[in-house]
Amino acid sequence: MNTKPSSNKTTISVIVAIIIVAIAYFYYTGTTATSTNLVSSDNASVGTQVLGLLNQIQSLHIDNSVFTDPGYKTLRDFSVPIPTVDVGRPNPFAPLPGFSTSGSSASGH
Repeated sequence: MNTKPSSNKTTISVIVAIIIVAIAYFYYTGTTATSTNLVSSDNASVGTQVLGLLNQIQSLHIDNSVFTDPGYKTLRDFSVPIPTVDVGRPNPFAPLPGFSTSGSSASGH
């Protein structure tokens, strides 16, 4: 009677292995063909977009007369310099000065 349960286990494990191999085969073969087509179409659309943007950039003409305008020359910079300060402690995990850690415990006793 011991041969029948082991035979059932062997049959079930062979069937499970075949199913896993079939799923893996369909998964890898399906995504490889699809991803190749998607990548090539994406590259073509990206190339078209880049060429369109390049043509737009080349057709731009910037008028530099704005910088010689008297209104632009009267503008002043009112920015305030930000002083440098210390960022923090050298070791943020070190105990704070003036506090004793020997009397405290994590369990709350």
